[in-house]
Amino acid sequence: MSKRYDSVWIAVSATLLLSFLYCPPFDVFNDDKEIFRYTGQAILKGMTPYSDFFDHKPPLIFFLNAAGLLLGPWGLWIIDTLLVLGATLLLFRLARKFQLSYPWLLPLFFNLVLRDHMFCNGIGMTREYTAILLLIAFCVALGEYRRCYLILGLISGLTFFMQQDQVLPLLPFLALALLSKGPVPIGIRFLQAVTGFLIIALPLILYFAANHALADAWKDAFVFNFNWYTTEKFSPMHRFKAIKNGLNAVNAGMAFLVALTLGIAALFLKNTRKQWVLACFLSVLLSLSAVYLSGRPMGPSFYYYYLPLSASLSTLLFTVFAFTEDQPVRARISQLLYGILLCIMPGYAALQFAAGLGRNNGNFVKDSPEMVYLRQHPPKDYQLYVFGNSNYDYAYNEFRILSPSRWIYHHFWFWYDQWDADLRQITSITEDLRKHHTTYILDLSNPALFKNAAHYASWSSFLQKNYTPLMTDSSGHALWIIK
Repeated sequence: MSKRYDSVWIAVSATLLLSFLYCPPFDVFNDDKEIFRYTGQAILKGMTPYSDFFDHKPPLIFFLNAAGLLLGPWGLWIIDTLLVLGATLLLFRLARKFQLSYPWLLPLFFNLVLRDHMFCNGIGMTREYTAILLLIAFCVALGEYRRCYLILGLISGLTFFMQQDQVLPLLPFLALALLSKGPVPIGIRFLQAVTGFLIIALPLILYFAANHALADAWKDAFVFNFNWYTTEKFSPMHRFKAIKNGLNAVNAGMAFLVALTLGIAALFLKNTRKQWVLACFLSVLLSLSAVYLSGRPMGPSFYYYYLPLSASLSTLLFTVFAFTEDQPVRARISQLLYGILLCIMPGYAALQFAAGLGRNNGNFVKDSPEMVYLRQHPPKDYQLYVFGNSNYDYAYNEFRILSPSRWIYHHFWFWYDQWDADLRQITSITEDLRKHHTTYILDLSNPALFKNAAHYASWSSFLQKNYTPLMTDSSGHALWIIK
């Protein structure tokens, strides 16, 4: 077996083994993924995103989940694994092209960070897919593939309609590819890139227009995020501390500092493509844009915001190892030692997670008393509504039913003082429940959660008038049945 054949199988094996840690029997339970799975199911039942259910994510994650459900219980995992494998092989091929001493090393690092259980939340998060797309864009741009600019436009469209802010770490690669010297005129490059973007954008626009949901899509997936998610006031120092604390909490601080130190050094050492080092350095900083824009990720619920670093750190390290000519960086033994230093923490995290395989799922909903009762009396479409805790949206997916209201989660009533000030949205929920004569309501809220006491008063009054509690636990959670 050739040395090259050995090397590629290290990269392929890393992808398959690390992806297997999150295959359906073992995947990490997460409310966002339950919401995405519900949206895929709703689309397959004829529902239209934004008009028939609310979410503030762009639409591609919904269609991806619908495609996964069409392929069966393992469908999304298969799609996910193939996407990661494709990006891994492109990075490996690029490492071969530029004669890196260990072409498997950075593909291994990318997979270890992408699958780090400390912050990845298993498979299926939007920022996982944008990280994969970011790495592919780098490989396409640096590898000077045929139709490079068209492909970069396609990737930009896929990224924008998967997670808007993640276009930012892609911009340095786009700028370098579109503006650098080359045989293709700049105007033609831009035209091809715009064409690629429109190949993604136009079918989505036509789909929503045909379903009379274009205004809803614009309002919910784009305007909403500017009006609410990025409006909280935090000082630059607070945001800097949020990044620092988050990196330390997920054990990514060492890899981050090593990569940035090498990147800064490469800008001053003899390096044949400093413009690429600088582009990758900027991409790393822009990978943290979601953290900086919101200032929010101080707790485990938001650690997945750091997923894009799996790609951007890998690209920065690539430009350091491939193009720096000074021996302290270029030498084979140096790159191996740096690689070990970079991989040791995410590698340990992978082994730790694998040791607990089967005990890592964390699905506390599945065996809850409410779910046990509902399995004995399975609800149909519109006959169950979950309020106050989106983890329990799992029930919609287990019973394969539709929610009676488009509001499938309720964070905003608990986060923002001014949200739904006129009670229009909370009233729309109760009106939908009346319209469908919904049999069961699983109420997981309590007065302390609501930022506006009027919201709780409206909700509580509706429950008391129209429903009777079937069971209540010590935390106040209750399953109600219609009177």
